[in-house]
Amino acid sequence: MADALASLQAISEALESVDVAMCVFDESDAALLWNRTFVKLFPEHAAHITVGEPYRANLRRFYERRLVGDEAARIDRYIDEGVARHRAQQRPYAFEHHGARLWVASLPLPGVGRIRIWKADPQGSLAIPDDGPVIPGRSEPPFDGAEWFDHVADGVMVTDREGRIVWVNEPFVLMYRLADRAAAIGVGFEDVYRAAWHGAAADDSKAFADGLATLAENLRFAGAPFELALPAARWSRVTARPGPQAKSFTVHVDITSLKRQQHQLVGAERRARQSEEQLAGKSRLLEATLERMEQGVMMVNPARIVEVCNRRAIELLGLPAELMASKPSFEAVLAYQWSTDEFRHTPADVQEFVKSGGILDRPHSYDRRRPDGRVIEVQSVPIEGGGVLRTYTDITERKKSDERIRHIARHDGLTALANRAVFLECLASAAQAYRSSADAFAVHYIDLDGFKPVNDRFGHGIGDKVLALAAARMRSIAREADVVARLGGDEFAILQYRVERIENARRLAERIGRGLREPMEIEGQSVEVGASIGIAFAAEADLDPESILRRADTALYAAKAGGRNCVRAHGDAPG
Repeated sequence: MADALASLQAISEALESVDVAMCVFDESDAALLWNRTFVKLFPEHAAHITVGEPYRANLRRFYERRLVGDEAARIDRYIDEGVARHRAQQRPYAFEHHGARLWVASLPLPGVGRIRIWKADPQGSLAIPDDGPVIPGRSEPPFDGAEWFDHVADGVMVTDREGRIVWVNEPFVLMYRLADRAAAIGVGFEDVYRAAWHGAAADDSKAFADGLATLAENLRFAGAPFELALPAARWSRVTARPGPQAKSFTVHVDITSLKRQQHQLVGAERRARQSEEQLAGKSRLLEATLERMEQGVMMVNPARIVEVCNRRAIELLGLPAELMASKPSFEAVLAYQWSTDEFRHTPADVQEFVKSGGILDRPHSYDRRRPDGRVIEVQSVPIEGGGVLRTYTDITERKKSDERIRHIARHDGLTALANRAVFLECLASAAQAYRSSADAFAVHYIDLDGFKPVNDRFGHGIGDKVLALAAARMRSIAREADVVARLGGDEFAILQYRVERIENARRLAERIGRGLREPMEIEGQSVEVGASIGIAFAAEADLDPESILRRADTALYAAKAGGRNCVRAHGDAPG
């Protein structure tokens, strides 16, 4: 206990330097130690609080200075509620005291008791939820019933499907220093961001350029929060969500105070490195802070011991909490992951990197798919003096969005078949494989017979459904490994792998033809089409993809000239 109190005393002095009040209580709720900032914020305790004083006595002094009239008669009830709240508090809350706005956080200290910390926030800019317990004497914010979005603390922006701003609230106008709402209407957010930086000092040019790059990267992924630097060392966190009627709703939160606190935390950590005892105390405080982060964080020291691993990292990596609480070696963590087949979806080069130790002396990052299907981004930054700080971010939804975009770019929107560019890529790969292994293949060029009369008679809506159903039938008849593509209009193609003889290709073409001639029931209409099919066999000399496709096209025209609804291979005799 003596060592713990010495460490806590060092922490309390460090917190004084950033105007944070601190008080520590033992497991029976008796005071153990406090710092000067505590007495500064709560002068009623000066010269009265003593080591061993019960928390109830502390609360009584607090309320005696606040309560008047009928409230004073209920002081015991407020004290009982305060003691219960002290023992069970899980999240910060804000209240008014001596004309200043304070926020308070409380955490248990295993083996000691509980720590409470207070921070003054005279501007009311800290993003601390104001939904804590009712404290007699606290002031409630006014509300006049006008547009309630103008009375929230955060900026709100609504954009249309083109990304143009259609509405903003007053906090948004103030955050980006606009003349009025009208200055934002009809322009993109990038224009507002540029205008906010207009006239800024030349020394801020890098922050502005970094902000533009961040904006360009993150506006493509609606919903992923990102941070933007603003003039005068201000910061905002931006989160977009899709809404009804093709509109997007974006919230802009001022996180300037949070950024300043982060810088102060870095400075406090630097000072804490002056001694091993201070470093150990700082690590405990840092671990408590990291539990609220959105990213997983792991810190490995120069001796390859995992000193810090927050709750989010344990969750993202599927690690046992008891293992990480023991401050294991990094090798022990890797051994557990190998034992659970954690890297089964990891590329071979990354697996080799992990087997070689998994830590480099330079910044690096990579994406890794976990066994549960989630994709995490792993970023590593070396720590001065040795060790590494590693962050883990769940980017599953971002990856899915990228995959959807790639799928749209490479597939026909109506039939979901591969498009012409993808078909030619596959054809080129098949030709290359044939040159080295003589693994023959065939190309089927397919044109629907009787499709134009269907369009003319029933309209394009029915025609599109005919194309989609025809595509589905071809996909079901072809083998799973074969490539089925829509080349355009009512023209399709199939790349048939492992074709030993031209007769194998003819049989597939005939099955395709029979399948397409089956009547189609669409919206109560019976529709019939056929197919003319031309085949080019890979055994011919010219293996250029476009040349093979042209040979199949030539055979297709021979099939149409032969009466339609038939199959012709390139080189077949006429008739």
